[in-house]
Amino acid sequence: MNMFKITALTLAIATTACSLTAMAAETAQITVKGAVFPSACAISVDGSVDFGNLKKNELQEQTKNQNAYQLGYKPVGFNIQCKSAAKVVLSAQADTPVSGNPTMGVVSYLSDTDKALRAEPGQLASLGALEGEDIGYFTVMLASATLDSKDAEFISSKNGGSSWSAVSGTAEHLMYQDGSVFHGWGKDTAPQEATNISGIMTVSAALNVKVVEELKDVVNFNTNTTLSLHYL
Repeated sequence: MNMFKITALTLAIATTACSLTAMAAETAQITVKGAVFPSACAISVDGSVDFGNLKKNELQEQTKNQNAYQLGYKPVGFNIQCKSAAKVVLSAQADTPVSGNPTMGVVSYLSDTDKALRAEPGQLASLGALEGEDIGYFTVMLASATLDSKDAEFISSKNGGSSWSAVSGTAEHLMYQDGSVFHGWGKDTAPQEATNISGIMTVSAALNVKVVEELKDVVNFNTNTTLSLHYL
């Protein structure tokens, strides 16, 4: 399993230090590593997610849900283009992980009517911090995808691609933003290859009630999640 980022061929020489009274090592190993990729692929996303200018008094008119003001969701398109058919999957790594145990949950949307409340640390990313407290969190969900113009079924792996599970319930569409899970597409839990993969992700967010209620100055949040390609 290799990440999209290509590293140079590496050589590592391992030797054993011995005292004069101990038996000298008569062998040493040279470890040679590298990777040959079957096809070069590139990933892109359609713009950024902007929740706009939020006003404190308007937020406070909302019903508090799981100790948070829920901001709904925004869709964002993605595309993976390969020079020839390849098996590739995704992982996500948030710039700013949650600090400590989450104090709130995010209502994460697959569609306008299909949603799930999540508070698992690995699936959340922080919107930033104010005086040591997270402003809020956001989640990323794989909503739909096509492989070479054909509808795809989502699968995921929590062991680096050794085994895969079908994505069934709404909550299972959420990406882990700590890099620990591979998210892909396949049939009967077997990853499929394609030259063009495109689809929609949804980004849902929520703000910390405490931060909003104690707000005295403008607070901006601007953060990222990095999507990485992995070749199978």
